[in-house]
Amino acid sequence: MEQTYRVLIVDDDPDDQFLIKIAFEQESEKFILDIASDGNEVLTMIQTPLFLPDLILLDLNMPFVSGFGVLQYLKESPRHCHIPVIILTTSSQPDDVEQAYRFGANTFITKPSSHQELTRLVRHLRVYWFELATIYTAGIR
Repeated sequence: MEQTYRVLIVDDDPDDQFLIKIAFEQESEKFILDIASDGNEVLTMIQTPLFLPDLILLDLNMPFVSGFGVLQYLKESPRHCHIPVIILTTSSQPDDVEQAYRFGANTFITKPSSHQELTRLVRHLRVYWFELATIYTAGIR
C-alpha cells in the first residue's frame, strides 16, 4: 500500500486554495488535503489530537492570527515542531523573510503572479517534499 501524506493549506484566498489543491490532485490517492482560511481555524485544527499534517503551506497575511503567529506556535510546540512549514505568501519584504526564518520556517516563497505559475510552483514543492526529501513523521501514524 502506498503511503499517504496529509498537507495543510493555510490561505485566506479561495483562488489560491483551489490552485494549490489542483497541483496536488494529480496524485490524489497519495494526498489528504486540508484547508484552513485563517489563523484561528488552523490553530483549532492542529490542536485536534488525531490531526497531524506532514507538510504545511502557510500564508502570512491572514485574518485573526497572522501566519507569523501560527508559525511561532507550530515551532514552539513539541508535537508540531518537526512539521515542515513552507511560507507561501504575496510578500517579498526582507523583514518578512527574516522573521519567517527566525521563527523556524523551512522555506519562504513569494507567490508568483499568475495562476499557471502558482500551480507549477506547487507541483515542484510536491515533488521535492514527497519524492526527493525524507520527511520526519515523529513515529506518529
